[in-house]
Amino acid sequence: MVLTLGALGSVAVLVLALAALRRRRSLPYLLVALAIAALATRAVVGALTMGGYLGSTTHHLVEHGLDVAVVALVVGAVYYARTVENQL
Repeated sequence: MVLTLGALGSVAVLVLALAALRRRRSLPYLLVALAIAALATRAVVGALTMGGYLGSTTHHLVEHGLDVAVVALVVGAVYYARTVENQL
């Protein structure tokens, strides 16, 4: 139940991020949308693990990899928005 609610919430936020990306069409919005997509992917990984398709070790490796991706994408978006766009 919690996994389903998390997945639905992540997908809803992803739809909003994609709508914002479509409207703004900038690199920071793309990076944030990708970060939110990585969060939504975590729910997929959880479902695959619960279904027995992924082992515990693979599950943890993928989840922590997605955590690193989220952090890198958000930091990249903030850095780009604060440095590159201010120079234009």
